[in-house]
Amino acid sequence: MTSSTHSIQPASTTSNSSTLSPLSPPLLSVAKSEAIIHVMPSALRFWDKVGLGPKGGKKNTTVFVIYEQRYHETEAEQHDGTGNAHGWRSERIMSWLRNMCELYKAKNLGEMLPGKSNLCQNDGLVSFRFDSSFQKSLASFIASLPPPKDSSVFFILTPLSVMSLSSETLCYVFSAVNKTLKSYSEAQPLFQFVPEPHVLNAAVNSSSLHDFRSGSFLHSVYDRILMPSERAMSRKFFTYGQKEKKYFEVPAFTLARSLSETKVSYSSSTDPALDVLDRHILLHVGYGISSCGRWILASCIDQRGETHAMGVWSTQRRTPSDNERKDEMPGMDATMNLDELYTVNKVWNFAMQFAEKARVEWRIVFAKSGNMGVAELDAWITHSYSALHSNSQIPMHISILNVENSVPWTLTPASQTQSLGIANQHPTSRGSSLSRSVPNSMKVSSKSQFFVDTNATTYELCQKDRLPVSVPPTLDDIGLSSDLVDVSLPIENDDYSLADDQPLLPLSSSTLICIPDSSVLPRMVNIHLIYAAKSEGCAYPTVTSDAADSPQSLLRDITSSYYSLSVLSSARWETVSSLPFHLGAVETMRKALSTRNCLESLRRDT
Repeated sequence: MTSSTHSIQPASTTSNSSTLSPLSPPLLSVAKSEAIIHVMPSALRFWDKVGLGPKGGKKNTTVFVIYEQRYHETEAEQHDGTGNAHGWRSERIMSWLRNMCELYKAKNLGEMLPGKSNLCQNDGLVSFRFDSSFQKSLASFIASLPPPKDSSVFFILTPLSVMSLSSETLCYVFSAVNKTLKSYSEAQPLFQFVPEPHVLNAAVNSSSLHDFRSGSFLHSVYDRILMPSERAMSRKFFTYGQKEKKYFEVPAFTLARSLSETKVSYSSSTDPALDVLDRHILLHVGYGISSCGRWILASCIDQRGETHAMGVWSTQRRTPSDNERKDEMPGMDATMNLDELYTVNKVWNFAMQFAEKARVEWRIVFAKSGNMGVAELDAWITHSYSALHSNSQIPMHISILNVENSVPWTLTPASQTQSLGIANQHPTSRGSSLSRSVPNSMKVSSKSQFFVDTNATTYELCQKDRLPVSVPPTLDDIGLSSDLVDVSLPIENDDYSLADDQPLLPLSSSTLICIPDSSVLPRMVNIHLIYAAKSEGCAYPTVTSDAADSPQSLLRDITSSYYSLSVLSSARWETVSSLPFHLGAVETMRKALSTRNCLESLRRDT
């Protein structure tokens, strides 16, 4: 048994203003045999040995690999005379596809079979020219395929030379894929872009099924395959009525329900169609602005991680017409900033489309990744007041959060903090300062053991005093977050404001502190509850600053859900992440759009 000790010294809190407590990892819901069981996140590492399976059952699919056709390889195949492709690239791609199909079955995810077509050189392999003719070739290939019994997955091997959003070749491929998805929306085809070097290098050791990150890659493919759900009807009354079949995301594993979430609640609501089991469940919406200020990034996910969505829109910095002022921006004040109102309107509509997939009395949490100004908060208050009081709105509760990342504190030795009284007491030893004891395994009895991940330990800091949101410059602001300092982007265009004349005063604040089991700086997520409101008919209690423990209780639920979603993102991406799933997606999109040479091409294609 090993242990390490740290004490945390907050720079802006006192001994009676905050409480600190370690968090236990949440349980994950997976399948074993024909039952749904709850396991710790560390159990996913023994997926094959324990015989775990996806929670939603097996997903059978037909797979094709589309790769770039080279001129010299075409001539070699013509001289071969057999009609089969014997190029070295084709052999390695075929070996990689065979390994993926076998590994997909070995992980109990289902059957992945190479597709058959007259245009395929080998089963599952087809090559196109990656130029302006790609769209026509792809449309002809899709049209020649028979109706699939199950889902269809198309792996597009992307050459390293075109892996840039400013690439004209990649624009041809993106355009062809988008038009194919619109034309064959009922078939729900799945297109997965795969870097070509990953396939060619992995296929060198074709005897090994477990290539680097192949397991997480297949889990990602499994999660993206949608499963149909048919609505029972006695007969069809109208030709253009509601769809009887819809497709939903069913991931391999999700966060398990807690004991408090298994209780059924009844109410005298006028809308009996609302779900009685998932009442007041959290719906997390994260959004932010790209570093260049030209793109709105958003992502949302439910409390248990069963489904998610992402969106990117242009900020379109312009003066709207009178009709747009009335239709798209209800309740707009002439003194407000139109950019903030436009951003709020886009994020709100994105969240409502996601929330309408289930008849649930949601608690929707809107979180801004980065600094939020007074004008943006005014836009949220104005828009939410108008939307929540509309007659067509189902009962819901909304919260506005400001989330800051990458603002770590400094760790000091335990001997220095004992006299200051900052550290909390250890749960198992009264009178001593708070320490972090991380056992490699916790023995429960002589016959069983629980194995926990000791790479990092996360603490929850709940501040009792209301302090203004004052964000210091981060490492990203001064270009020290990476080895290469990028001076091409001026700091005045950054999303973070170095000075705010009117800092926001939150209703309540909390912090998630992720301390790695090494000398690396801790990762921290500062969460500030700025505003809360509810619609008429919502049974959730009103959150005000005067209510006793009301903001703290709401923020405690949100902080706990954030930690659970960060564990879920770490399990799905096989990383140690301190951000919840939706905010991690926003940061990933922000980094993807931070390359200057791709901004103009993206604006041209949007």
